[in-house]
Amino acid sequence: MNSFSEAMSKIRGCNNLILCHDQADSDAIGAAYALSQLIGGDVGVPVEVANHAEHLIERLSMTVIHRPNVTDYTNVVVVDTAHSTQLCDSVPEKFFVIDHHPNNHLLEKAEVALYDTVSSTSQLVYRVIQDLHQPIDRQMAMALCAGILTDTIHFHRGDPEAFQVFGALLQAGGLTHEEILDLYIMQDTDDREAILDAALAANKQTIAGYHIVTAEIASNIPTYGARALFDLGADVSIVGYRSDREVEVRMYIRKTLCDHHAIQAIDLFRNTPSMKKGKTWGYGLFAGFRSSKVELGIIFKDLRKVLDERLTR
Repeated sequence: MNSFSEAMSKIRGCNNLILCHDQADSDAIGAAYALSQLIGGDVGVPVEVANHAEHLIERLSMTVIHRPNVTDYTNVVVVDTAHSTQLCDSVPEKFFVIDHHPNNHLLEKAEVALYDTVSSTSQLVYRVIQDLHQPIDRQMAMALCAGILTDTIHFHRGDPEAFQVFGALLQAGGLTHEEILDLYIMQDTDDREAILDAALAANKQTIAGYHIVTAEIASNIPTYGARALFDLGADVSIVGYRSDREVEVRMYIRKTLCDHHAIQAIDLFRNTPSMKKGKTWGYGLFAGFRSSKVELGIIFKDLRKVLDERLTR
């Protein structure tokens, strides 16, 4: 049994907070849910949850605390988080860490950590459950499967362990692959229409053989829109939504661009001039952005320009 599993065993039933990064995705939420069922405690996010994870929360009947006061808890377990900036104003003084992201900056300050750069944090939570010889019920299995599916981008990438654990979880929970996929299918007909309209009106530009697709979507579901365009064949899918107050942008990129051109989605957003004023989050293959100070059309234009510079140099 590793030291992290031992630590989790010792704090079971205590006053625990399982803390996700802000804009928590399904890997963070799924891992946090399973861990909360294992050791007991509340699940919290610094500000809000990513839109695409809301359906999972609903299916799990989860309660997620927004802006938790970390000083109210004896123990804080930070899940799927690589940097303190992802915790906004909810940075605890003492904490445990379980994470899979490269370049984790929280490890040195953590009391105990389980860190491995596998495909998802949900895989690491599965290891802890196995270490503690605990049963996995249907809800826990669904949560962890959703996490793995999200961070492998529906198995467009993934290490062998991700596939093995996913299969074991389906079996343990009595689930089917279709039931997990259903978590990502829009149930509302208006939202599905918005995705179709965005796809039909999308702009495609081919740079150095890569298909760069940008589109505006009429519903506040840009992650689903970007995911749909990516599945249709885009090498880079960028989808934006604008309300009266702000714009939201989501982007998926293929691993080929990371491997051959050292392009990371999160770095691309951070280095695009018009995206300096706003909130950015993500990792190598996915990034999100929100701002009330820039126009969507300018963002699309700047992103295409930056991609052209990076892919043709």
